[in-house]
Amino acid sequence: MVNHIFFFIYVFAVGATCSAVSLSLLFWLRKRNSARRNTFFFIVYLAFVLFLTGLRFFGEVLIGGGQAIVLGTGIAESAGYALLLYFLPHTVNHIVGRPRRWLQLTSSLTATGVYFILGVVYLTTGFHPPLFIAAAALYSIAMAVILVDILRSLPRIRRRSSRLTVLMATLLTAAFLPLVMAARLLSELGGENAVSPSLKFLFLTVYYLWMAISGSVFYIRAMSSTRTASPSGHHVPVDLPLTERERHVADSLSRGLTYGEIASDLGISPNTVRNHVANVYKKLSVRSKVELLGVLRGEREF
Repeated sequence: MVNHIFFFIYVFAVGATCSAVSLSLLFWLRKRNSARRNTFFFIVYLAFVLFLTGLRFFGEVLIGGGQAIVLGTGIAESAGYALLLYFLPHTVNHIVGRPRRWLQLTSSLTATGVYFILGVVYLTTGFHPPLFIAAAALYSIAMAVILVDILRSLPRIRRRSSRLTVLMATLLTAAFLPLVMAARLLSELGGENAVSPSLKFLFLTVYYLWMAISGSVFYIRAMSSTRTASPSGHHVPVDLPLTERERHVADSLSRGLTYGEIASDLGISPNTVRNHVANVYKKLSVRSKVELLGVLRGEREF
């Protein structure tokens, strides 16, 4: 009876996740750029891992599946959890509009690889204390680098709701992944009943439910604020020979936004913003922001 209640909660989490996927798709289609596209793929990926979690619980607990089902879904699930360590910082980088540095990429790949290898080793051969201790130390260092980097990136995210969503997702993931592995180790050290599979499943379901709710709230607020915001380029005269993207960049400069803020808003890199600014300067025959403002105000001819 309890297992069926947990499975009902899982179905509710699936519904919430599908809603988050739909909202993410609408958010991307309203303004197509790489940041929104990658965020959409990240939500779809979370939905896929949630599906694997339910498939494993259904096959292992509800219908008592064989070893092949348990092993196959377990390895796929470990891969899904491990890739969270790659996709989450990668998505944050796209939100703030910057490329990955080598230390970020190395830390993400290290933590991802270590977590996946530990999961596969545990599922196939059992618990090996020396290996797990060494791998846990390496994982902790890599995870610390990822956390520090994401936390340092938060001030570059302009919207408060976006910052809060990224912070909650990061902290939940940082606590979630070690707890999953700790539950497996407790089962190994204390016997099969040390941590009930049903409780582990409930914990995983609540994690994905919270991520789905946070994502849905973020998308609803973001799309609502977009509808009430002034249209881009409203400070730029219509007779200027600029593309839509260049008009947006020029308008943003006139409102005092930095290159980093413009990049975050458009989902592009700061270097691409600089290229757009150079094109605007060339087309309008200006050499500084002051001269650009003069053209936009009609005080200077181009």
